[in-house]
Amino acid sequence: MPIRLKTVSHDDISISHIAHDEGATGRASRNALWVRVALATSFLLMAGCGSTAESHMHLEDYLEELEFDQPLEEVQTISLGKYCIFVAIRSPESARSNLPATWFKVKFNLLALVLPEDEKSVQDMLMRHRGMLDDIVLTTCRDTPLEDLNDSRLATLKFRLTDAIQPILGEGKVRRVLINDFVPELI
Repeated sequence: MPIRLKTVSHDDISISHIAHDEGATGRASRNALWVRVALATSFLLMAGCGSTAESHMHLEDYLEELEFDQPLEEVQTISLGKYCIFVAIRSPESARSNLPATWFKVKFNLLALVLPEDEKSVQDMLMRHRGMLDDIVLTTCRDTPLEDLNDSRLATLKFRLTDAIQPILGEGKVRRVLINDFVPELI
């Protein structure tokens, strides 16, 4: 397999590149190029290039359903209440210079997903511990950093609320917390 340096001159500019003799080496480099193109295309397709929001939502629904022992159709939704919480966010720069915090309010509906056999006991615990639940939701939202409140899926906030609410409403009975109609408003 001889390899030779090929120089091409065009308008007083010399361009040099390595040229392989045609044959097995040329076919191998063309095959390698096609393999690279095919891999790049498959990575783009796997990353969701060209997918619609609707297909993305179906995937999210499917992935959420996988986290349960039972399908989501068999899980009951319990309303934990509507919340309007005032949150003060202080950036590190404003904390150092004693500037006032930025205030905004977040409004949302909080829901809990439970299995049908746990619905009655969770409802009872909700009635019994309403004040404690409201305090936990308030504290959790105020302790959540701004970047987590700006997350479109609110994954960190949901995780924190689930961990905080489970001991109050029954350990292991509240499978997940959902947040609907989340609206942050600058005051």
